[in-house]
Amino acid sequence: MRFLSLVGNSFGCSASGERLVSAARDGDVQEAKALLEYNPRLARYSTFGVRNSPLHYSAAHGHHEIVYLLLESGVDINLRNYRGQ
Repeated sequence: MRFLSLVGNSFGCSASGERLVSAARDGDVQEAKALLEYNPRLARYSTFGVRNSPLHYSAAHGHHEIVYLLLESGVDINLRNYRGQ
């Protein structure tokens, strides 16, 4: 069951990406680790249809461990949100 929840839909990272955004926003380190282990490329996408990236959310909420996870996974530190920030 855990595998199915990580996979998301058959087109790639939409559901998993949204879960990474939630984990970053909520500070759920275990969930973020599991998602990034399953698909390290998730860190390279920007917003997954929401306004801010996982990097924006984790930094804004002070979830430093998730920020480090994202950086180690190859997130672009110059990502911009929907406002160009």
